[in-house]
Amino acid sequence: MQFKIPTDALRFLVADRPEQRKEFESGALRTDDQGRPLFQVRLLAMDGEQSAPIKVGVVGDPQVPQGTFVVPAGLTLNVVDRRGDSVTWWTAERLDAAAVPGGRGPSASGKASGTSGKGSGE
Repeated sequence: MQFKIPTDALRFLVADRPEQRKEFESGALRTDDQGRPLFQVRLLAMDGEQSAPIKVGVVGDPQVPQGTFVVPAGLTLNVVDRRGDSVTWWTAERLDAAAVPGGRGPSASGKASGTSGKGSGE
């Protein structure tokens, strides 16, 4: 099951540099079915009063440095049932550069990349 998350009232800050996902057992770099690399990015989601860290999976290197404000396009909370337990993970189609709060223009030049996929940590 997938829940699309409206992001209009939220701000997202890149908390850590993006990391390519690795297989737990072998340590091999993970890719999607088409051979594209899977990345995860820790974001700090903020609503003006509270915040929460989330790990968001994207396909392809989003190329966003720590401290950059972004908009996770197509932010989705994914949920599956595994052996009676709910397993959740976050994904986004891509991470777009966003305006710095109180500043002018995007916080990074151009648009960050990445496409949706099961790329986030569970």
